[in-house]
Amino acid sequence: MSDGPPDDYERKYMQEGGGSLYHDKITAPLAFHLIFLLPLAIVIVSALVTSAPALVPLLSVIPLVLVWLLFSTLRISVSKRHVHVQYGLFGPKVPIEAILACEAIDYDWKAYGGFGIRFGRDGSVAYNMLGDHGRAAVITYRQGKKERRLLLSSRDPERLALAVNHARAMALPRIEAPAARIEAPAEEAAAQAAAEAEAVAEEAAAQEEARRA
Repeated sequence: MSDGPPDDYERKYMQEGGGSLYHDKITAPLAFHLIFLLPLAIVIVSALVTSAPALVPLLSVIPLVLVWLLFSTLRISVSKRHVHVQYGLFGPKVPIEAILACEAIDYDWKAYGGFGIRFGRDGSVAYNMLGDHGRAAVITYRQGKKERRLLLSSRDPERLALAVNHARAMALPRIEAPAARIEAPAEEAAAQAAAEAEAVAEEAAAQEEARRA
């Protein structure tokens, strides 16, 4: 349900046995790269025109380059068992069985204070990318006893939500089967207990009748 095959990274680290129902790789627009290129250029020029040791600008550049690389790509992969999100090296892997709902929405990036991995005032977590035009898919899922909300930028949030809900539909037999296995022995035990009670009652009645005779 995505354009083009998954790349080597996704095949190696994000796909599961049955492949993806949906996958997306969103790269940051030019404006994002310019934000990092400008300070990087300033650091390099400063190193060339000053007499500071080369180690000083190098140490300044390394964190900047790391942040640039980490937050320039957002990957999302939906399989039959998980929604796997990676913003650089960070992101959750949500079990399909834990998901309660998923839908495509319009959102305001200002509610999250920007782009990247952001936390909303409502407790939700956004993995949003500059240039997503205010469109995303929001997943509500259970984590322990709490409900969580996860907002994901997507080039096509409707297709992402459709894939997640399709995976949820396929997961229903896996969710219902354990419950069925638990209920069946309980029903059998109840039937057996009733039969034993009836047998005891009949035996008591027979003994009472014999005593009267």
